[in-house]
Amino acid sequence: MAYTPMAQNAVIDKTRTVPQGTRPAVVDCDVHPVLPSPDALLPYLDEYWGDQLVAALSPSYEPNYHPRGSAIAQRPDAATGPDGRAATRPQDLTGDVFADGFADFAILNCLYGVQQIHQPRREQAHTRALNSWIAREWLDLDPRLRASIVVPQGTPEAAAAEIEHWAHDKRFVQVLLLGQSELLYGRQVNWPIWEAAERAGLPVAIHIGGVFRQAPTSVGWPATHLEWYVGQQSNLEAQLSSIVSEGVLQKFPGTRIVVSEVGFNWLPPYLWKFDKLWKSYRPDIPWVDRAPSELIREHVKFTTSPSDGAELAGNLDKTVERMGSDELLVYSSDYPHQHHTAPRAIEGGTRDAALLDRIYRQNAWDLYQLSVPTAGEAA
Repeated sequence: MAYTPMAQNAVIDKTRTVPQGTRPAVVDCDVHPVLPSPDALLPYLDEYWGDQLVAALSPSYEPNYHPRGSAIAQRPDAATGPDGRAATRPQDLTGDVFADGFADFAILNCLYGVQQIHQPRREQAHTRALNSWIAREWLDLDPRLRASIVVPQGTPEAAAAEIEHWAHDKRFVQVLLLGQSELLYGRQVNWPIWEAAERAGLPVAIHIGGVFRQAPTSVGWPATHLEWYVGQQSNLEAQLSSIVSEGVLQKFPGTRIVVSEVGFNWLPPYLWKFDKLWKSYRPDIPWVDRAPSELIREHVKFTTSPSDGAELAGNLDKTVERMGSDELLVYSSDYPHQHHTAPRAIEGGTRDAALLDRIYRQNAWDLYQLSVPTAGEAA
């Protein structure tokens, strides 16, 4: 039987109104809790998988996206735990992220690399344990925290089952995928993930990172971390091209996507080229009945950190104009990572208060419907 989207998710509903007496929340859409050690998962693994972890001397799947000790890995003023790392304890993360009172909520994107476990059953067990750890040891401790559901990417059916397992817990507000996958996300083998996310009414965040079952670039293995990080943009472009070209947005029209930690200044030329070539190749993909740029503007948002020059005077305005929409950007700090500018430095790129309100509040409302009371706030 052909899949039919659930009625309430058949289209993206932007008509939902903010409850009376509240305003759209300021949401920090990309914050990273750090698993202190593999043994932290033992309380959440069953006896078999716990014994397997201990017998293997507790191997760590912590990714080396930002090498420990590098300038980008950790802000110098971040609160740290006993091992000198930031974000391993909830009180450290919340103390820093909410220190200035600006953000109302923060979304936890845990990057501990369970997706790099090549044994499917082990990957699934560790994914469930990781999500349980996030729920019990983070979300239970602070009502300002929300989280992404980490999924076992190696088996899309199992990923869909993980989404369904946590969908009842409304503190999990999106699904987390990594930018480099074994097969592009538009491929039909991955459609169970899109179906489950749409059924649950959850956005899908695609974040830099990878499963590393093959080289992280299309032409082989880079020799330096700099090459790897710069190359993440091309991976995200490939994922968006796949999702649009394979018809995911037609098959699952309630799909919402958040592209995280890869900047956004590259977007206007990418959209221009995608539209230009689509006009030539339309017979190849007749199901794509609208320009790719129009579909991306409707279904995709991008986090603001790193801002990559948009913080310079007038640059944010220019980038948004070239994007063709003020609905594409959502605020993020990328805590505890350290970029060349502070998260709110984007304010230097515009004098448009309405644009900043969209970035800080309205666009996140479209994704998560998070609001806070206005009582006692200045008008």
